[in-house]
Parts: sequence; C-alpha cells; structure tokens
Amino acid sequence: MAFLSPKKIESLDEARAPFIFGMSHRLWALTILFIVYIFNFIDRQIVNILQEDIKHELGLNDTQLGMMTGLTFALVYCTMGIPVARIADRTSRKGVTVVSLAVWSGFTALCGLATDITVGGTVIITGFVFLLVARMGVGLGEAGGSPPAHAMISDYYEKEKRGRALAVYSAGLYAGTLLGYYLGGWLSEALDWRQAFYVVGIPGVIFAVIVWTTVREPVRGISGIAPKVQNVTFAESFKKLWSIKAFPYYAIATGAGTFITYGLGNWMPSFMPRTYGIVDPETVGGTVKYIGQWGMPELQATLGLCQASVVDGVRQLAADCYSMNKTEIGLFYGTCSGVGGMIGTIYGGYLADKLGAKDRRWFLWVPMWGKILGAPLFIAAMLAPTVELSLLLYFPGITLAAMYLGPSLAITHHLVPASMRAMSSAVLFFILNILGLGTGPFVVGILSDWIGGNADTLAASHSFLGDTVDQVKQMSLKWAMIIAVVLMTPLAVLWHIGATKLPKGPLDDDGNAIGEALTEGDPKGHAGTTGPAA
Repeated sequence: MAFLSPKKIESLDEARAPFIFGMSHRLWALTILFIVYIFNFIDRQIVNILQEDIKHELGLNDTQLGMMTGLTFALVYCTMGIPVARIADRTSRKGVTVVSLAVWSGFTALCGLATDITVGGTVIITGFVFLLVARMGVGLGEAGGSPPAHAMISDYYEKEKRGRALAVYSAGLYAGTLLGYYLGGWLSEALDWRQAFYVVGIPGVIFAVIVWTTVREPVRGISGIAPKVQNVTFAESFKKLWSIKAFPYYAIATGAGTFITYGLGNWMPSFMPRTYGIVDPETVGGTVKYIGQWGMPELQATLGLCQASVVDGVRQLAADCYSMNKTEIGLFYGTCSGVGGMIGTIYGGYLADKLGAKDRRWFLWVPMWGKILGAPLFIAAMLAPTVELSLLLYFPGITLAAMYLGPSLAITHHLVPASMRAMSSAVLFFILNILGLGTGPFVVGILSDWIGGNADTLAASHSFLGDTVDQVKQMSLKWAMIIAVVLMTPLAVLWHIGATKLPKGPLDDDGNAIGEALTEGDPKGHAGTTGPAA
C-alpha cells in the first residue's frame, strides 16, 4: 500500500533529496505535473485543429465553433474550479489531480462519438449538442488540474524559486498545445477527426495511475510556516484576494491578455487556410471550405513534406507542395505557438524572479511589457501577405504575450497564506478564463459571422476589408482577430496600475506587508538595495 499511496513529504530537505534518475523528489513531481498539464492542453486544444472538419461534417458556423472551443468549456471549467479547489485545499491535492486527469481524458475520447441521436426518426440530440456536452465534461475534469498542482509546487519550492517553478509547470500549456496540433493534424489525416479524439484521450486515463503511485504530496506550508487555516472557503479566499489593492487590476489585465491569446490561438488553424486559401470546388453551394496555399512551396519540398521531381532538366513540384493539409498546419502552427509559448512562459518566470527580487512590481511589469510588445506583432501577422511570414511574426508575438502566467501566479501565491494557494489559483483562473478562454474565441466567432453576414454592405463601404463580397467573407475571420487585439491591448495599462498598488515592504508568510517600501531600504529600487524577502 505504501507504493500505491506514497507518504507525504514533510520538509524541504525531503523534497530536495534524490529520488529517481538522479532527480530530487520535487523535480520528479514538477516533471510529472508538467506532463499532466501537457495532457490538459492536448485534450483542450486538439479540437482547434479539428474544428474545420467538425464544422463541415456537422454543418456549424463560427459562432457555434467559438461556443464549443471557448464559452461552454470555460463556463464549466471556471465555475467548477472553485469547489474543486476548495476540495483540494481541504483534502488530497494529488488525489484531486489524479481524478481530474482521468475525467477530462475520458470525456475527450467521448468527443469522437458526437453525432445526431434520433428516437423514432426524430433528432432529440444533435451532434453539436453532443459535442458541447462532451466538451463541458472535459472542462469539468480540467477544473481540477491546475489549482492543486499550483498549490503543491508552491510547497515544494522556496519563495525565491517559486516563480520559475510555476513558470516551468505553466510551460506545459504550450507543450500540450504543440503536441495537440501535431497529433490532431496528423491523426485527422491518417485516420479522421473522431479517431483523433480517441487516440489522445485514452492515454491520459492510464497516466493518472502513474501520478498516483509515484508523486509524493508535500505537507501544506513546508516552504513557509504551516497554514493557520485548514478549511478555507471561496468567500474567504476571494475576500483576501480582493482586499489586495493590486489584485483586481492585474486579474482583469490577465483576462484581457488571455482574450487575445485564446481569441487568436484557437482560431489560427482556421485562419491559415481561410486567409491564404482558395475555395474547395466540392463545397461550393454549401458551407464554404478553403484549401490553404503555401507562399513558399519550395520550403515544403526542402522539408520533405511534398514531392519534387526533375522533368527534362526542369525541377517541378507536386501539387501538394502548394496546398496545405492539416498535418502541415499542425506542424507549423503547433511549433510556432508551442515553442514560442514555452520560451515566453519559462523566461517570463525567470525574469520576474530576477527583477522581482529587487522590486516586486516587476512581477506585473514583465507581463505588461510582454502584452504591449506582442500586440503589434500579432496584428502584423494577421496582415502578412504570405502564411510563412504570418507565422514568422506570430512566433515572437506569442513568445512575448506568454510571459504573464508564471509571474501572475507567483505574486498571487506570495500574497496569500499557504492554505489559500489552490483557491487563489482558482479565483485567478476563474477571472482570466471567463474573460479570456470563455469570451475570446466566442467573440471572435461572432465577429467573424457578423462580418461575413454583412459582406455586401461592408464591401461597398469599407474597401480595405476586401475587393469583393466573396473576399470579405473569406477574410472575415482575419478582421475579427485583428479587432480582438485592438480592443483588448489598451487594458494592459491595468498591469501597471496593479504594480503601483502592490503591498509595500517585505511580506510575512501570510502575504502581509511588514515594511513601508517596495524594496528594502529604498522605495525607488536603487541598485544598492537588497530587495524584499518575497
């Protein structure tokens, strides 16, 4: 039974002790939780690479796709995150993680069964509703993924290393995104979109057993003083967080930033073939489907993704060097988003730890500058003349925009007692996911349908949207994504307002200020200061 339920880690010395493969207990646990987070985002993001196939088989519009990939998922994910986090704060955080992993993986596999259900010749549940319910089940499971993991990591690591550790864990978001696009694109080509859901869902259920049998949960508070309150309610955590003057500002800023990253990221696999594509002749007269066109077909041949031959001394490229397939979309966009996001997330945590040691306002300034500098790159990517240039510009954009998560979590955990860490993550995630994941893809989908539905009027009055009515319809998604960036970017100023309102002086283990200056000895953070203990 000791193997089936490993005993808890009771001190940081135990956490640092060698465990397996030359890794300490806490590094092993961080690695395993990182992999769990990868599963989280594989199962969450794979639907994005499959959504064009789903759209045409089930006859959906962009609003429905935005609802499926964003709104309904986020509503369940966010609302259930609160009670699940409370359970995690009161019981076994590892246990909550294991059950959640099994649940969201199982519902991901069920997504592949989406079809109309008829009784007596009457459709009682459409394929779209079936898929919505299955996606809500994925959201239910994933609600218990991050908050307990955040809380365990904050106990495994000291304050001065917490930002980096949480950033490494958070990088699983982009590693999962990368693998989700890789696998989804390839599986949908090799098999079909339904079987792609089966293949990525089932392994997560198996991995849940590995988490339970090998990870040792830390005793609460071993990285600081033991928690004074064992049973923390949502109201208590929310009241504590809202009493911190900085929190409302940076929480809303985080939501606005994720509105952009999800509003663009969830739609990029559709943006590529639509914006840089031609109409598939087989879909004329119905829901129009586009075949994306590469601007650099020689690159496809060089990478071995298509065939090239020499005829009468002239090099000729096969047709597939010009046309995109889902495997290529998954490969190129998955690499761009996944690698860029991982770099930004990890470096954002490292940079915030380094600069925040002198002045904790950098925990909020790092995300602010990432969002501000990333926005024009996103807009340039949407307007680029070729898909290759678009991705080249998107890469640094997502790298900068991804620098927010580790610092945001770290400063939040600095400001609350150990017993509130899982719940504080749930509160922050509730806000950022309702604003970002929930409304971002959904609003972009609504805007896209509105622009396409009013193409006649818009083509006549706003020529920059397109030369013809059909072109305006084809570019509707591109303009919807640009509008999202333009509307949300100004809210980055809330990061700075929040930074100016952070508690002053060093913090005790419950997150309370015990001094007057933002940096020890000098409120302006001159080079001679030692920085706060946090």
